[in-house]
Amino acid sequence: MDLTSLFLKSEIQYMPVGMVYPDGQDCLLLDEAILNKARILENEKVLICNHSNGARFETYALKAAKGSKACFVSGPATRLVHAGDHINITSYARWLSGQIPVGFPVIVVPIKELTKKTALNLKIS
Repeated sequence: MDLTSLFLKSEIQYMPVGMVYPDGQDCLLLDEAILNKARILENEKVLICNHSNGARFETYALKAAKGSKACFVSGPATRLVHAGDHINITSYARWLSGQIPVGFPVIVVPIKELTKKTALNLKIS
């Protein structure tokens, strides 16, 4: 019998939250370019960790327009995060123990403030 374990697949570190929508559907709306860099799929479950208050919650990721620099939280989770907070966004995958695919985990660190009108500049380590 092959055993599987849950491993870190992707993490976007210290991402600034642009806006919150309390009345929207429960999700994280994130720039498609950032999702692609982090290899997070649309509708994938993600764990959000808020640096500002220590809150942690799970939701799912949706694509915002590529190049929009969007990081929006909507729905009930807006009680745990506010515009201007910095969050970590993590996703996990179940793989056979000892058989993690090459290139994982993917760690994305925004280098420049994403709310400025500059080119999207991300570092993958």
